[in-house]
Amino acid sequence: MSFILSTDRSCDIFCGDLDRRNIKYISQVYTIDEVPHTDNFDKDEDYKGFYDLIRAGKMPTTSQINIAEHEEFFEKVLSENEGDLLHITLSSGLSATYQSALTAAENVNAKFGQKRVYVLDSLAATSVQRLVVDEAERLRNEGLSAAEALEKMQYFTHHVQVRFMPTDLMHLKRGGRVSGPSAYIGTALRIKPILCIDKEGGLTIVTKKIGVGAGVSCMVEFFKRNSTPSTKKAYIPTADNWEVAEELKAKILEFRPDCEVIIGWVGPVIGAHTGVGMVGVTFFSDLERDI
Repeated sequence: MSFILSTDRSCDIFCGDLDRRNIKYISQVYTIDEVPHTDNFDKDEDYKGFYDLIRAGKMPTTSQINIAEHEEFFEKVLSENEGDLLHITLSSGLSATYQSALTAAENVNAKFGQKRVYVLDSLAATSVQRLVVDEAERLRNEGLSAAEALEKMQYFTHHVQVRFMPTDLMHLKRGGRVSGPSAYIGTALRIKPILCIDKEGGLTIVTKKIGVGAGVSCMVEFFKRNSTPSTKKAYIPTADNWEVAEELKAKILEFRPDCEVIIGWVGPVIGAHTGVGMVGVTFFSDLERDI
C-alpha cells in the first residue's frame, strides 16, 4: 500500500507544482519589518520580489514550525486522505523544525491508532530538500509503504551531495553570521566561502576562494569528483543570481551532458539567511557525504 507524502516549504517547489504532484505541504513564515508573511510562493515574481526587498536593505527573519502547527497539519492530512503519512522536514542541523515535527507525530500517532505519521529529516534545505522530495515521490508512486520508504530515504539523504557559495558577506554580517571585520575584509578581497551541508545536516565551510569564477570552478570540480553513474539529475539553487547559475549549469553539462540540470529558486526560509546571490549544486551520488 502506498502512502501520503508531505513536506515543509523549505523544499522550494512552487505550491502549484506540489498540488499537481499530490504532495501536501505546510508553509513557513518569514518576517519583514515586524510583519509576518507566509511562504506560499508559486511563481518567479514571488521570489524576485523577495530578493528585491533584501537589495533595498530589508533584513528578513524566520521562525520554525511549532509542535501545535505540525499536529494540526498532520491531523488534517490523515483525516482527509487514506494511508500513512511520510513527512519530510528541513534539516535538523539548520532548524528545530524536525524535532517539532517528530514530537507532533508521536502525539498524533497516539490519537489515530492504525494510521501513522513518519517523519524524515531531509538533512537538507531548498533544492537539496527538493531532491529528497523527488525521490520520496518516486517511491510513493512505486507503491512502497511509508515505513519502507522511510528506510530507503534514510540511505538516500546521506548520499545527497551539496556545495554552495554565498556571495553577499555584508548580508551575513547584518544577520550576525560573520563578524564585521571578516565581512569587510572578505568583501574587499572578493573572498567567497564554499559551504556544504554536512553529515549531521549542519553547515560547514569547506574552503574559501577568491572571486566568483574560482568559486564556480570549485563547485564544478566537486561535481566531477563526486558524481557517479547514479547521478541522473542535479539542481542548482540560486538566490536570484541567474547569470552565475547558468554558467555553473553549462560547465556541469560539459562534463555530464547526460545529466539533467535544473536551476531553481532559493526561497525565503533560506534566502533570509544567505541574502542575494547564493549559488550551489546538489545531486545524488553513490558516494556518501564525506564531511
